[in-house]
Amino acid sequence: MGGFTAYFRWDLRDLAMGKKYQILTVTLIGLFLVAFLLSIYITVEEEIPSNAVVVVTHEDKLYHSIHFDSICLAQKTARPTTLEEAKGKGYRPDPHCQSLGYFRGNKRFLFYHLLSKVGFGANSRWDKHGNWLW
Repeated sequence: MGGFTAYFRWDLRDLAMGKKYQILTVTLIGLFLVAFLLSIYITVEEEIPSNAVVVVTHEDKLYHSIHFDSICLAQKTARPTTLEEAKGKGYRPDPHCQSLGYFRGNKRFLFYHLLSKVGFGANSRWDKHGNWLW
């Protein structure tokens, strides 16, 4: 009889361990769903990547979006470069391009922002190589 009770107790312990894993799984899934729902209410504004292609003008030491207004570059020497290089050489953003929102990225939900950091595609103004997508 001692063998039967020992076997029966072991079976109950195994059942209890299975129940603990079920509770843990349901808790983790529940926390993920709550975090997902909360992330819909939090928005993150995308920042311009350092490898984004910009146009610099040497005369006024400004950098412009590649979708600049022609008046911004009229009678100026301009050349394309990366944002990182332009900032490193002391160029500042063009106020006109800034007022039009050219250097601001898209606003997106925190959930999509985190997915984009992991490697999933997301709606963006720039691709991973710094090219403008609009």
